[in-house]
Amino acid sequence: MEDKNAVLYQISFCIYNLIFATYLIKVLDNMSVWRVILSVLFPPLAVYDRGCGSILIVLILTILGWIPGVIAALVIVNKR
Repeated sequence: MEDKNAVLYQISFCIYNLIFATYLIKVLDNMSVWRVILSVLFPPLAVYDRGCGSILIVLILTILGWIPGVIAALVIVNKR
């Protein structure tokens, strides 16, 4: 039973990474590579030119969890 759970976990992790990679490829069409790298490494710094509200939202989401901060930064930077 444990092997089934491990396999299911690995499959779901691979699917998640595939979806995330697909999103990043779409985002790369609209943004520079450096902005995407910055969004992944330090999300609040990637949205510095979007205003104080965006910085605060991304900072709070990054403090609560790194992945929500990255997603929010990518969405905000992609809206141009």
